[in-house]
Amino acid sequence: MSGGDPFSYRLTVAYVGTRYAGWQRQPNAPTIQQRLEEALAAVLTRSVRVVGAGRTDAGVHARAQVASLALDRTFPLEALVRGTNRFLPEDVRVLLAERVPAGFDARRHAELKCYLYRLDRSAVIHPFDAPFVAPMPRAASVERLGRALECLPGRHDFSAFAKSGGAHRQPVRTLSRVELREEGAGVELRFVGEGFLRGMVRALVGTLLEVAAREEAGPNAPARGLCLEAVAYPSRWQALERCP
Repeated sequence: MSGGDPFSYRLTVAYVGTRYAGWQRQPNAPTIQQRLEEALAAVLTRSVRVVGAGRTDAGVHARAQVASLALDRTFPLEALVRGTNRFLPEDVRVLLAERVPAGFDARRHAELKCYLYRLDRSAVIHPFDAPFVAPMPRAASVERLGRALECLPGRHDFSAFAKSGGAHRQPVRTLSRVELREEGAGVELRFVGEGFLRGMVRALVGTLLEVAAREEAGPNAPARGLCLEAVAYPSRWQALERCP
């Protein structure tokens, strides 16, 4: 089928960000958006542009990034998943394809985003875990870290936690939930909010660790500990069909 209004699709994408310069296309560095658009072009036999829900920075991972694209015809959802994955490297995968109401935009229509930052207090971090966690300073206290987290929920001006060079016309953001979870040597920090400034979560974690350690801990926590866990959308953008 072709003609008329474009058909909107939503992809859920997971990736290990270690080898990439972030989500957004760049002229001289590999990015997730570039790899995804190239793979889709091979499947669709035409160029295509995707919009990501969040512009994750270099080295940041995603368990469930969301990307939207518009096509001039319907396309089988299974082919969008299996076909696209054939042309993607192993560290990037399309997990789910959905047809959604026309006009859907993964970034503009996102209602909530969830980021997880993983820390490890082990004296020696296991090599299987190392690409996905950051070492927690030995002087940092989990109790002090938890107390510092309590002041974050709510609506605040997060300008001080924005990465330089970001275009933030509106620096006020609402954090609806911030959680700390301990398991063994691991410490997880979960941030849920309507939106995040560029570099905001890493800057927050770096500052929280400085407070928890009462010593210099650096302005930004390492990228490898950060993962985009989920993106939520209002009910009007629910899937019309999906695969798998």
